[in-house]
Amino acid sequence: MEALVITLREGMEAALVVGLILTYLNRTGRDALRRWLYAGLGLAVIASILGAVGFSLAGFDPENEVLEGTLLAIAAVLVFSLVVWMWRASRGIKQRVESQLEALTASDVQARRQGWGLLAFVFFMVFREGVEMILFLAALSLAETPDLVGLIGGLAGLGLAVLFGILFVKGSLRINLRRFFAVTGFVLMVLVARLAAGSLHEFFEVGLLPSTPSLLAVIGFIVKDSTSTLILIALVTLPVLTMLPEMRLRPEVLAELPNETRPERRKRLATLYRSRNWQAALVSVTLATVLPLGTAAYAIGRAGYRPEPQAVTVRADRMVHIPVESLAPGQLNLYFYQGAEVNVTFMVIKRDEADIAVALNACGICPPRGYHQEGNVLICDNCNAPINVETVGMPGGCNPIPLSASLAGVEVLIAAADLEGAKGVFAAR
Repeated sequence: MEALVITLREGMEAALVVGLILTYLNRTGRDALRRWLYAGLGLAVIASILGAVGFSLAGFDPENEVLEGTLLAIAAVLVFSLVVWMWRASRGIKQRVESQLEALTASDVQARRQGWGLLAFVFFMVFREGVEMILFLAALSLAETPDLVGLIGGLAGLGLAVLFGILFVKGSLRINLRRFFAVTGFVLMVLVARLAAGSLHEFFEVGLLPSTPSLLAVIGFIVKDSTSTLILIALVTLPVLTMLPEMRLRPEVLAELPNETRPERRKRLATLYRSRNWQAALVSVTLATVLPLGTAAYAIGRAGYRPEPQAVTVRADRMVHIPVESLAPGQLNLYFYQGAEVNVTFMVIKRDEADIAVALNACGICPPRGYHQEGNVLICDNCNAPINVETVGMPGGCNPIPLSASLAGVEVLIAAADLEGAKGVFAAR
């Protein structure tokens, strides 16, 4: 289910944007630009495969903050420029298209410039997600114990995303252009905000941009998996809902037109019914996909291990003593030190008998919302950033803030003075 949700969520976002562009080009008489879009899509798929192979061979992390932040920023700028282009281009042709008059055509130079813009836009939108999905599916299929169910789930999610894109284009043959342009612009601007928020968070994490707790709280909420899934559901559902009024074939539409022959009428009605069937299929697939997607994403988000913090006491030596034998290997253990004004929550993780990691249950840059555990990874509860358990105790980014501790025989010792000094981290909670 996790594999299906990941590939479906990322794939539907790309399918939605590509579908919106194709629909726009079809309805505005700019079919000549479609080849540029397909070229960008093909190049992105090829580059994703080559990039995934290259990253794997080089041991390079494709999710490193600088690379991901840069790609997200480029994607946000390109989506915004696309919205501006669509709005400007649509002003003079809405009525002409709706009246079935000749659409506005661009010169060869303008068409070439627009084509390169479309190619770059599609490439950057698909490339980053493509690399991540390919590496994710490859990791499942090449694991020591192959997770065939996960691999099948990932491929099924990707297949559903492609099906959604095809049905979206096919089902948009009869739409109200005024409504379509308005909703499309709004949907893409929401996408711009989400991409920009993701880019800012990646740069905040490596310290390339300054941040504040309030700003990180807002951005963290936007980039969390649960919020991103809800945003995607809204982005997918809104354009589909605009097609519902066109699904009803009114009597005046079905009535015989003046000077229309029987063969012409049969052909026209067949086109109308075919378009309605595509729209019905699109609505059905969308509802059957996004509702379980939201439910599954929520369930996965709640499935992480969240232990209840245990109270600790300070002994006469002004130290907190935690028995090593009480720590399960590789598992998140949470404790809290009760202060006069604020409690200090911290984590202890036994990686092995001689390697104990101790840190505050607070992110290095986000507000102190804490962490939960998924497998061998800690997840920041503010921004959903994954933290490998092996890096706990190291400073930087969304890693938990290190807390001084020592291993004395069979106990972990933490100074009460260090816990008192950490109160300021949690005071603004």
